[in-house]
Formats: sequence, structure tokens, C-alpha cells
Amino acid sequence: MRTPILALLLVLGVPAAYAQPDAGTPVPVVCEDSRACAIRNGHGSVCEDGRCEPYLDKTDIFVAVGLSQKDEAPPEPFKPLLTVLPVVGSNPTQGALIGVAAILGIYLGDPKTTTISNISANVLYTTKNQFLSGINSVLMLSDNSWQLQGDWRFLIFNQDTFGLGTGQTPISTGFTLNGFGTTTAVGGAQPMDLNLIRIRENFLKRVTDTFYIGPGFNFDRYYAIHDLLLDLNSNPKVITSHYAYSQALGFNPGAYNTSGPSLNLVWDSRDSTINPYRGLYALLSYQWYPHFLGSAKDSSLLSGEVRGYVGLDPAIPRNVLAFWVLFQTTVTGQLPYLGLPAIGWDARNRSGRGYVQGRFRGTAEVYAEAEYRFRITENGLLGGVVFANVSTFSSAPVSYLGYFNSGENLFQNLRPAGGIGLRFMMNRQSRTNITLDLTVADKTFGLYFGAGEAF
Repeated sequence: MRTPILALLLVLGVPAAYAQPDAGTPVPVVCEDSRACAIRNGHGSVCEDGRCEPYLDKTDIFVAVGLSQKDEAPPEPFKPLLTVLPVVGSNPTQGALIGVAAILGIYLGDPKTTTISNISANVLYTTKNQFLSGINSVLMLSDNSWQLQGDWRFLIFNQDTFGLGTGQTPISTGFTLNGFGTTTAVGGAQPMDLNLIRIRENFLKRVTDTFYIGPGFNFDRYYAIHDLLLDLNSNPKVITSHYAYSQALGFNPGAYNTSGPSLNLVWDSRDSTINPYRGLYALLSYQWYPHFLGSAKDSSLLSGEVRGYVGLDPAIPRNVLAFWVLFQTTVTGQLPYLGLPAIGWDARNRSGRGYVQGRFRGTAEVYAEAEYRFRITENGLLGGVVFANVSTFSSAPVSYLGYFNSGENLFQNLRPAGGIGLRFMMNRQSRTNITLDLTVADKTFGLYFGAGEAF
């Protein structure tokens, strides 16, 4: 009975000797092949010169251009592994963009017992006159005793919105809103200017080897909101989806906040927070937005996600099948329009590759993605991915002053997308990749350039 159990542990990327991943360097042992090392230490341990060693690509961009040595010492605690690069690229939401991005990997404790932490930051300017700045972080304190998650942003932004749900683009016409009379049809993209200040922090205490629990605080302020198609002086009036939603539910269409505490449960058995070769990450979060803490209205949101990583080849740990499932739903009250679940507005803005950010929005969301990651060159400098995703959103029925919309249920309409991509190893010790993805969705193509894996 021992062999099937070991095989199952190998598939899941869990070391046979214990039920948690080895966060750092396993003790070298004599081996005949990488499968034995993966069974003993977990996927990511390979057999080299007859001994089990943690897998490390032979080359990254720094080595290739002569700025780093091929032979490097094992990772040390509190030694920064910094990647800074100029960003020149494009994507469907921002158009062409230029700026600087940085990813910092660091062990905040003994690498043998502490998973690597990461902090990513960027400052960007785009051809759509957008200024984007943000810091996203996952800090693993010594021995993984605490996990601190942060998402801070300041955006001077503009974006198209398309109403609620994932059905056909809504047409707002033929209804009376606050005595405005019959409105002009508004279909397709509805451009909007907005600014955003976001401060989100979760403080998670480890309870067991892989289970964490803790509070958080979320603050989003959307302001200087301007619906570019909105025209209340024309005859007939032009009413946008955002303005109609805000008026119907009593939100100020020019500015609003969501602000309040959260309770978070996390299961994290990944071997890396930057680019996992094995493990599982699961989050369940309840966010409460009371009016007395600055929210526009009392409301609450339940969200969760699962990310899984299955190694496919013990000798090449970079060959991984990765899965991502994300869901959100309003529990009580009503959230303001821009605070509703929306594609591309996750913590790292990576969901829905193939669609513009905010293309789908609703009172609830389910999103799923699968990605095959593989090494192309034997030295590890070049890798590739093939991925596919699907999105579905719901919207609540609306009946207001002569206007009626029957709403939409989850899974009533599915929106798929997919693509292929290249990965250029930027820092092999932290496993930081430069990413270039070509996507296709709904008869449109997109090109995404970034740093770090999508999930």
C-alpha cells in the first residue's frame, strides 16, 4: 500500500515525510533519479550528481548578459532578490504604456522553514492618459508564523464599462428615470473617468502548518467619476449604466467609498509566493462595509479563491499544470457600481486575460482558469504557457420608475478566452519571470506584457 500513497503525494506536490511543503532547501540525500527526490522532499527537488537538490534554472537574463554568476550561493535570510525593469508594452485596457516595475523576493527567516516573500511595485503612464501606481505584497514572517497580504493603489484612470452581467451588451432605452422621460439607447462601451485610492491589508496568523486566520481592513475610494456619454440636457436624455444604477440605488454618481473590516481564512501549502511548483492556496474572506466606517451604504461581500499547482515532470519542476477559481458575491445590502465584482479587478489585475479590465461586472462572479506552464530551453532562460479561462457574472432584477430589467443568473452566460505566452526568466533564485501573452476572446486579440505569473 505504500507505493500508491507515495504516488498520490507526488502528484499533489506534498513531501511524503510530512504534510507541509519544504519552504526552503531540503537536506541533500543520495538519489538515483528525480522522482525519488520529489517523493522525499516534494516536487521541485531534483537529483543532481547523485544528490537531491532544490531545482534552480541554470540561466536567467542577468546571467545571460554577464551581470550575475552562474554559480550562486544558496538563498540567505533577509538577502533581497530584486528585479527592476523598465516597462514598455501594451494591453487592451491601458493601450501603450511606459514606466518602471520592481519585484522583490526575500526570505524573512530561515529559508529551510520560511517560504519566500514578495513585494511588487509599479509606476506607469499610458497613452490613454492614465497614471497607475501600486504596491502588492505577500510577506511570510519567520517560520511562516504570519502571512501579511497588502494591496495599495493610487490610480488616475479611465475605463469603459458595459453594464452588468455577461450576457449581450445591455441597451438602456425606453424607460423613465427620475422624470427624465424616454432615454436614448446606450449600447457597447461606456467610457468613464475615475480616480481610485485603495488600501487593503490582511493580517493572518498561522494556526496549523498550512492554515491561517486573521482580520483585515479594506478601503476603496472612487472619486472624480465622470460618465463621458452621460447627457442630461439632450433630448432625449442619455443615461449610462453607471448613472442609472447609482440613481436607482441612492449612490452619489460622482464619488463613493467602501470601507470596513474583513475576516479571512487561508490554506497555503505553496512552495513559493512568486512562482509555485507545487501546493494549494485557498482563501475565504468576508468583507463588511458599514456606513459608520465611511462606506456609502451598509453592505457585505463574500469572496474566495483557490489556486492549485500540479507538477508534471519530477526532473523538470517548471512543467506545471496550474488552476485558478475565483468567486465573489454580494451578501447584504448594495455595493456601489465600481465596487461590484468585476473582471480584471482582482488583487493583481490578472483575471480575464483576453478582455479589457471591467468588461464584465455584476452582483456575483465565478471565474476559472487553467494554465500549462513548461520549460522550453534546457538552461531555463525561456519558458512558455498555454491557458484558457471562462467568466460568468450575475445581475439582480431591477424595477424602478418605469424601468424593468429581469437580471441574469450565474452560469446563464459564459464568456471564454485563452491564449499562449512566453516566459523569460529574470531572476532564477526568486523564480521571477517576464511575461508576454497573446490572447483571443470574442473575436478580439490582446497583447499583455508584465512581470510575474498571472496566479
